[in-house]
Amino acid sequence: MEQEKLYVIEEKTYEAHIDEEVHLYGLLHQLAFLAGKIKDRRDMENLIDTARRYGEIVDQMFDRWSIPGRYLVFGDKADLARLKALELCELDAFYVDCEDDEDQPHA
Repeated sequence: MEQEKLYVIEEKTYEAHIDEEVHLYGLLHQLAFLAGKIKDRRDMENLIDTARRYGEIVDQMFDRWSIPGRYLVFGDKADLARLKALELCELDAFYVDCEDDEDQPHA
């Protein structure tokens, strides 16, 4: 069985990824809202239903991402602290773990 690779990413890259997810959420949510306002064109009924379903799907996606709702509203990077603590390993901590493994005999 192949061992899973571990990656350490730069904080700026991580935050950019979060910003992209928030942007996607905002676009799809707005689409669902606007489609819900169209009531006078029968040919748009299918689009309205589809847009509403997309809104439900994107809400479920956002819940899985565990991004704080406050970050969605204000964009304050400090609101990502808990998520970062759960998902990121600081480079120094990563090196300490690797150095500790070197002292152990390899199987």
